[in-house]
Amino acid sequence: MCIDFVGRVTGRTGDSAEVDLEGRRLRAATFLVPDIAVGDWVYVAAGTIIERLEPGAAESTNRLLRNAQGALT
Repeated sequence: MCIDFVGRVTGRTGDSAEVDLEGRRLRAATFLVPDIAVGDWVYVAAGTIIERLEPGAAESTNRLLRNAQGALT
């Protein structure tokens, strides 16, 4: 299973967006959520934005994933 942190959209070009995932920048496809805009919080899996998140939900998800990651190290 692949788990990644949620990120914030920092740019948009055609069918892809640039997403900042806690300092890592990546390109992600937008075909599942085509109305994504700069500033949106999103969840990315397998190089594709799969969900837009409210800011509070994004922070809660990142905190939960950080805690889980810490438990594994």
